[in-house]
Amino acid sequence: MRRLIHKLLLILLIAMMSQGATARNYVLCVGLDTYPNKVGRYRVKSLHVSANDAKVMKKVFAANGFSTSVLTDSAATLDAVLRTMKYRFYTAKSDDMVVFYFSGHGTEDGLLCYDKVLDNHAIVEVLKKCKAKTKMVIVDACYSGIMRTDSVWHKAFGNEDVILFLSSRNQEESFETGYSNSLFTMYVERGLRGGADTNTDSKITPKELYEFVHKGVSNDGLFKERQHPVMWGRFDGDRPIIIWQNKKDKKSNKTNQEIEDATNN
Repeated sequence: MRRLIHKLLLILLIAMMSQGATARNYVLCVGLDTYPNKVGRYRVKSLHVSANDAKVMKKVFAANGFSTSVLTDSAATLDAVLRTMKYRFYTAKSDDMVVFYFSGHGTEDGLLCYDKVLDNHAIVEVLKKCKAKTKMVIVDACYSGIMRTDSVWHKAFGNEDVILFLSSRNQEESFETGYSNSLFTMYVERGLRGGADTNTDSKITPKELYEFVHKGVSNDGLFKERQHPVMWGRFDGDRPIIIWQNKKDKKSNKTNQEIEDATNN
């Protein structure tokens, strides 16, 4: 009898361990409204909604089981951002997904943290050491389209599942709105909560998200044709970014391909 009980407990333990071995997803959301007067060689003005952008995106991903971290304003120093990226992303295994989200000032040199510039090389270095097969970078910042022209991305991730979803073209500003979120993040949030689910299968794919956000941002009445999001990478365009486990949480409203506006320069 004891042997039977022991075997049953062993089977139960194995079953519980196998259930816990499913893929996990990790996200770091960074948003800065408040800046010192100067960051590196750049004189900067404070923003209004970027910190809330990061908090809203954290909620969206957390609602679907992502392991999340958020850094805002003075807490979002370069050192803190890189340490948190490493802490979160180095935990990931091959079947997992990692997402880095940033909302704040962008420059030709990179993204402005509270004290220093976060450049492409630093981001790539962390992602390259991360074991997750799928990596996504979402950036809501002026001139963010410049990122995908940096050869460091092409050399590091030529054939891997890496997605850059950037709020504007190379020479375009990314606008704040009169609402609680910036224009790009407002549509990303709507899309991930179900607006981009065009076939109503509770799965949001990169292709669906890009098409929803690009259309919404480009055609927005206040900023019509002044901002055009771009998406770059080598990835399966139909692989879900989010699969909604609870449909009540949704808000209605190419394999190896580069999805972006063909007219962009």
